[in-house]
Amino acid sequence: MIKKVRAPIRIDFAGGTTDIKPFTDIYGGAVLNAAINHYVVGELDATNSTTHLEYTGDIPTSSGLGTSSAMNVVFIALITHLNDKNKISEAVYNLEHSISESRVNGKQDMYAAAFGGINYMEFKGDKVKVHALNLKKELIQELEKRLVLVYSGKSHLSGTSNKAMIDNLIKGKNDKNLLRIKEIAGEMKNSLLKGDLYEFARLMNCETEERAKLSKVTLSPQLKSIIDSGMKNGGIGAKICGSGGGGSILMFAEDRKKLVSHFGKKVIPFKFDFEGLKWK
Repeated sequence: MIKKVRAPIRIDFAGGTTDIKPFTDIYGGAVLNAAINHYVVGELDATNSTTHLEYTGDIPTSSGLGTSSAMNVVFIALITHLNDKNKISEAVYNLEHSISESRVNGKQDMYAAAFGGINYMEFKGDKVKVHALNLKKELIQELEKRLVLVYSGKSHLSGTSNKAMIDNLIKGKNDKNLLRIKEIAGEMKNSLLKGDLYEFARLMNCETEERAKLSKVTLSPQLKSIIDSGMKNGGIGAKICGSGGGGSILMFAEDRKKLVSHFGKKVIPFKFDFEGLKWK
C-alpha cells in the first residue's frame, strides 16, 4: 500500500517566540501566521513487508519558514492512523521536543502546516487555540500582491536563536519585549480584519524592531542589510521570518515591481494555502 500526504510551510507575521515555554506558561502567547503554497510531500510504501519513506520539497530547510515541522507533520500523518489535525500537531510537538538538544521548541509551525490558512493562534500552557481569519477574497489577493518573500541565502537555526531568547527571558531581560510582540500579533490580526494593510505594514516593522532586542543573534548584519536595501527599493514593511539570525525576510511592497526586480532570484513567489495537511 502506498500512502501520500502533503503539508504546507508558513510565513509568520507576528508573535513568534511567545509560543515557547516558559513564556506560554507564565503569560500565554499569541501568533499570527499563514500557510503558503510550498509543500513538503511524503510518500510511504509499506508493501512487501518493507517500509520506504520519501520526502520532497522545493524550499530548503533552515529557511525560517517552518519546513522542518511541515516535514514532521507529514511524517506523523504517514506513520500513524491519526486524522485529527490537533492531535497530529501535538504529536509533532512532542516528537520535536524529545529530540531537540535545547528543549526550546515553539508550536506555531506544526499547527500552521496541519491547519493551513491565515490564523491567529493562542497558546496557554499546553493548550492551543487556532482561530482562522475569515478575510474577503479581495483583501487576500491584495495581501498576496503586497507581500514579497526574500531568502537571505544564510541558514537559520531556530534552536540556537530561540534558546538565546528564552535564556534572556529566564534572566528577566526581555519579558517586556516579548509581551509587546504578543500584543503586536493581536494588533496585526485586527488590522487585517479591518482591511488596513498600511497599518499591517507598520506593525511588521514594529515586530522586527522588538524582535531585534530579544537577542544579539536575531538581526544579523546580513538580514539588516537586506531589510535596509528593500526599504530603499519599494518596500515599506519588513519582518524577520522565524526566530532570525538567517533564513528569510518578508517584505511589504509599496512598489512590488521595483522590490521584486531589486531582489531578483532571492524572491520566493507564493500564494496562501487554505488546505493544510492533505491526504492524497
